[in-house]
Order: sequence, then C-alpha cells, then structure tokens
Amino acid sequence: MTNVKYFHLGQFFSLRALLSTFFGAGLVAVTEFLLPWLGILQAETLWNWITPITITFTLAIIFVSCAMAKNVVASILIGAAAVLSFYNPYETVELGLAALLIIFIVTAFFAGFFASIEMTGRTGLLLIGIVFGLQGFIGSGVSIFLSLQEAQTDFHNNSVRISFGEFINNVPVWDTIVAVFSLIFMIIFIIISRKIVTKQLNGKKFEIIGQIIILLSIIGALAFIVLSNTIFDYATAVSIFGETNTQFLNEMFSKVPNGSFMAITGLNGLYILPIVGFGIGIGLAFITYQRAEGTSGKIRYNFEGPFFILNLVPFLIICAYSYPLQNLFEGGYFYLESATWFPIFTEFTNLLLINLLLAYVIFKIITIIKLIAKK
Repeated sequence: MTNVKYFHLGQFFSLRALLSTFFGAGLVAVTEFLLPWLGILQAETLWNWITPITITFTLAIIFVSCAMAKNVVASILIGAAAVLSFYNPYETVELGLAALLIIFIVTAFFAGFFASIEMTGRTGLLLIGIVFGLQGFIGSGVSIFLSLQEAQTDFHNNSVRISFGEFINNVPVWDTIVAVFSLIFMIIFIIISRKIVTKQLNGKKFEIIGQIIILLSIIGALAFIVLSNTIFDYATAVSIFGETNTQFLNEMFSKVPNGSFMAITGLNGLYILPIVGFGIGIGLAFITYQRAEGTSGKIRYNFEGPFFILNLVPFLIICAYSYPLQNLFEGGYFYLESATWFPIFTEFTNLLLINLLLAYVIFKIITIIKLIAKK
C-alpha cells in the first residue's frame, strides 16, 4: 500500500496492519509477561554491568510492529496489549498504572506516527532539529531542577557515586552547555531545512553513512554506560528513595521485589539520551538527503521513524508523578521523590538503548529479506 495515512482508520483492516497488530500484540504478551514471569530474562552475569535486572524486549517489538503497521489503531492496540500484559512482581499496578500507559501507549503511538508520515526532505530536517533539540532541553532542564533540589545528596550520603549537573559559582555550567548545544543543533537544522536542494544521487552512500552513525551512536552509548556506572542494591535504594518509590522502580524496571539499580558515574545520566539523539539526528539527516534526493523530494522514514523516540517517556513519567499533580488527587497519592528521577532516566535509557539496538538489527534483517524477495 503506497498511499499510507496513519490516521486513516479504515487502513487498519489492510493485511499489513492486521498481521502486524496480531503478531505484535502476541509477541509483547510473551516479552512483557511470560518471559519475566518465568524469570527467563534475568541474567545474573549481566547485573554487574548493566541494569534493569530483568531486560525485556517489549519496546523493540513495539518499534517493529508499529513501524510495519503504520496505523494509529494498530499502534494503540499494540500498546494496550503491552499494558495489559505487564508483569508485576507485587501483583498490583496501583503505583505504576499511569507510567505503563505513558511507556507503552506513547511509545507505540509515536513509533507508528514517525514511521508513517510522508514529508519533504526539508520538513524531515526541520523535524530532526526540533525533536532532538527539544530532547536536549529536557535533559538539561531536568538536570538543573535536580541540582537545585540537591537530589544528588541522597546518593552521596549513601556512598553511591553519581554524576550530576553541579553549579559552579552559582551557574549550572554543564547543563548550560547541553542546552546551548541543543539550541545550536536546532538552529542549524532549521537553517538547513530552508534550503531547497534537488540532486540526483547514485548508489546508497549517504544512506549507508547515516545508518553507520545511528548504529555507532547506540553502541557507543551502551559501551559508555557499561564502563561508567556503579550498581547499588535494594537496601541502599530504600535508604535513598524510600520504600514506596523503590517499589515503583521495581515494578517498572526490575520486575523483582528486591531489584538493584544503577548510577552513572562518568557523565550525568540525563545527558546520555540527548547526546545519542544528536548522533541519531545527524544519521537521519544523511538518510533524508539520500531518500529525498536533496531536500525537495518526498520521504517516509519507515523503520527509522521509531528512532525519534528517546527521552520524552521518562520526562512524562516524572511530570505525571510530580508532587503538584499527585496532590490534586482526593485523599492523596504517592509522588516520586526528586532523587528517584535519576534512576528513572537511567533505567529507561539502558532499556531503551538495548531495545533500539535489537530493533535496528531486526529492521536490517527485514530490509534484506525484502531486497531478496524483490530480486
């Protein structure tokens, strides 16, 4: 089907969308419930290197199935299947229900959306600049807030080394650098997107360069995380976050009642996804230039669409569980302590990068199969 429209409800009944939804929903039930329930995804040998303790591949399945379905109904159904399949070690979702909706529904919606929409190369470059520039502002903005709250103190008081955006002479120097770089990145792509370029390109040189940059960005970030972290246990987590906040983290990420967590020591953990985003954005720019034959042709990002999804999800989680919002609920509700924001971004970053790498491999395999089938 060439005339793909993401919000066309009738296209949900196309063979492509129906099959993608069926297999996607079935696979997320396996990865999100069956495998964690059986404890298959818990590899103790990895715990000294990276967390979460239970690595699930639900996000990768969502990326692949939603990118193939290219329909809003399919995306919502696949996301809903992941929510309903969620395995919880505490056998309750009272604490994390809103977070589940954010993680799976938001991810599924935007993964399908960015894979489906057709645009000119100019619009694609503008989208890259705005999306990844804003994600840099999210990282630096949250980091400034945590520094003002002195959230790192709870870690240091419990002998957990963690990097943070410290103030130097009352100036958030590192956060400002990230924010300024994000602004420059955004401005550059806005300027580039205004230029109309039409060029006949032979071969796939720019496409290959872009794919390599994306792959190296993901692998490089994972390597850095593995080599620059410290793992702390459940008892330490309770001392830092409190029992309720620790239970929330266990529900969302560890999927065991006494999970371990990670603190990044070599670089503020809130900067990792923005930096990865800058690399992915540059890679997508090369791909855009190739597919749009400059900037004036039409493109659809297809399998590369889900790579736009980075730190929006953890940002929405901390907003949804902030004290002002939770205080609006009658009878009160629990909110996330500011120190908890660090592991939310860290654990989600680790999980997302692992799933992006897996999705990347799956996308390449599918592409190769398609090329062989055409021949």
